[in-house]
Amino acid sequence: MKAKQLLAQGVTVVVVLLALLLGWYAWEYYTRAPWTRDARVRADVVTLSADVAGRIVRLPLHDNQLVKKGQLLLQIDPEPYELAVERAQRSVEVAQATLGQAQATITASQAQLSQRQSEERRRKVLAAATSISREEWERAQTDVRVAQSDLLRNQADLGLAEANVKQAIAVLHQAELDLRRTQVIAPVTGYVTNLLTREGDYANVGNGLLALVDSDSFYVSGYFEETKLPRILEGHPVRVQLMSGETFNGTVQSIAYAITDRENATGSRLLADINPSYTWVKLAQRVPVRIAIDPEYLKLQRLRAGTTATVTVLPELAATAVGPEE
Repeated sequence: MKAKQLLAQGVTVVVVLLALLLGWYAWEYYTRAPWTRDARVRADVVTLSADVAGRIVRLPLHDNQLVKKGQLLLQIDPEPYELAVERAQRSVEVAQATLGQAQATITASQAQLSQRQSEERRRKVLAAATSISREEWERAQTDVRVAQSDLLRNQADLGLAEANVKQAIAVLHQAELDLRRTQVIAPVTGYVTNLLTREGDYANVGNGLLALVDSDSFYVSGYFEETKLPRILEGHPVRVQLMSGETFNGTVQSIAYAITDRENATGSRLLADINPSYTWVKLAQRVPVRIAIDPEYLKLQRLRAGTTATVTVLPELAATAVGPEE
């Protein structure tokens, strides 16, 4: 009988110790171990819009298609812009012809001024020798001043003609740029997603037409409690498990240096507005941790931005990281 009591007491002690051990392990795992269920797969999304307005005449895409960088995504009706380029080219030709006439006029004005100055010098000599009247010499001087005035006016016309040529060339370059912009080209390699634009739609300048998910920008953003951050360092491998059940490896790339402090609002006169009430139960803040995905898994092209994941920093590496600090 006594042996049975001792056995029962021993079993009870073992069970209690085991319960305490399991409780400690659960507490350590859920409060200190570097893992989180709050993680998301992220990717950069490029929103594309038209730089020029017009009817969409070509849309060689379908939803969820993979497109390469530099590939044509859509074509806006180029005809109005081709006409604008042609008009700009004619304007450049007219401006250049006007410039040529102004240059020819300058040459003629310079020749006329030189002739009048030569004539004025000869008459000055003759007037000094009383071979001609003084009035004829003064008339020659007036002709020189008139020729100089004509030259100055023609030089101003030449400057205006040169400015008109530059302006016409600038308009031509703008027209050519607008013509090139009728083609919307993929800036990155990625996936077309949620394609709502259709051929025949009218594209307005600046309005979004389609979204492109950059295929080279996928990463995982894990939101870890602040109590777990001491066991997470940059460069540590992690294990990522998607809600679908797929798992893959990754590496801690960076840890955010700041999050919003909801208790520190800005009051009047830019002073801090601190909440006077204090909540006794304080939850650990969550800090974003960016995780780079294993390139081999990225090649499978199975990731979808926005999906949920569980991220676990490998225990042995986490322990190694904490060791030197302690």
